[in-house]
Amino acid sequence: MHTRLLWSLLLAALALNAVYGAVAGVLVPAQIARADAANKDAILAVALTASSLLTLVVHPLAGAASDRTRSRGGRRAPWIVAGAAGSAAVMVALGYAESAGAVVLGWLVLQPLLNVVEAPLDAVLADRVEPSRRPRAAAFFGMGAAGGLAAGAAGAGLGVAAPHAVYLALATGLLVASVGFVVANPDRSSAGTTTRVPAREAWASRDLRLVFSARFALVLGHQLVMGYLLYIVMDFTGASVEEAGRTASLVIGLHIVSLICGSVAGALWIRRRVPWVVAASAVLAASLLIPVAAPSISGLLVFAVVGGAARGVYLAADLALMIDVLPSRDDSGRDLGLLGLATIVPQTLAPALAGLVLVLGSGSYGVLFVLAALAALSSTAIIARVGSAPARRP
Repeated sequence: MHTRLLWSLLLAALALNAVYGAVAGVLVPAQIARADAANKDAILAVALTASSLLTLVVHPLAGAASDRTRSRGGRRAPWIVAGAAGSAAVMVALGYAESAGAVVLGWLVLQPLLNVVEAPLDAVLADRVEPSRRPRAAAFFGMGAAGGLAAGAAGAGLGVAAPHAVYLALATGLLVASVGFVVANPDRSSAGTTTRVPAREAWASRDLRLVFSARFALVLGHQLVMGYLLYIVMDFTGASVEEAGRTASLVIGLHIVSLICGSVAGALWIRRRVPWVVAASAVLAASLLIPVAAPSISGLLVFAVVGGAARGVYLAADLALMIDVLPSRDDSGRDLGLLGLATIVPQTLAPALAGLVLVLGSGSYGVLFVLAALAALSSTAIIARVGSAPARRP
């Protein structure tokens, strides 16, 4: 595995996730608020829900399409470049959108195009990285993703008054990083025939289903808390929205820095996957109980550091494990796209589930933390049943 693959993968993940963090997190909500302040909440809810539903369909389809692509440029490269070029064009147009309808339409076109980049990029890990190096490659990918989300949100927040300039910078960054990745890591020709495993047969794999279920549970638990972090800070401190926003940003920042540190540690130390995933899931579950024992900003900060480090180790080990259990190298894009739903679906469900829990729990955020910890613990129990030996070699 070449060093340039690792660093170009990190940069590609950074650029892609910067778009997610900036556009979905800051720019689209701000543009909708400017266009229709009275109905901004409802319009944003519709936009984000619709885009999430699109992602559920497009992500696995994009991965499967890249599996089946036959060209001299390989399977993944044409999709990565085409998706980045299309995304860049839409972002430039979004920078000048003034009506709420135009902003929503732009996001609903942009989100699938970003998945056209993301799904084949995920599959590159399965295509080109040998089993012993997968935790390291997964750590680089995870660091890029975490750093990109943070940098995108921060940069967009600073430049929200001039969205066209931010969109242009994001479009340029994504296009340069994607083309640079393809040029630095030429894909082998995929003109020959391949042996395929039907999707139903692939999903008959016990380990594949266990890995999916475990990640689903852990992501659901994590998002139950992170999605309501601003309100949790307000509840713990009695602070105003503005003050709580600054504190929540500090908590998120510490969480991301700790996640990156955990990813680095995972890249250096991880060899066997399952014990590390089990340990990281258990530590994350324990960290979610810290704010229950200490319902204060100090408790949240300790959770941010401990939970972030555990999640960083988890991402490095779990992504490597996901690739290990894939039943067919020729269908890795399809199967990783479907496994990716274990992250996408709980992120979509978590806000509604958390709202229901808060209503039934009389607004107690402690109940939310306990439920999140139980979800993480269930993930630990599930993943412990997975065989640790790689299912195949690349």
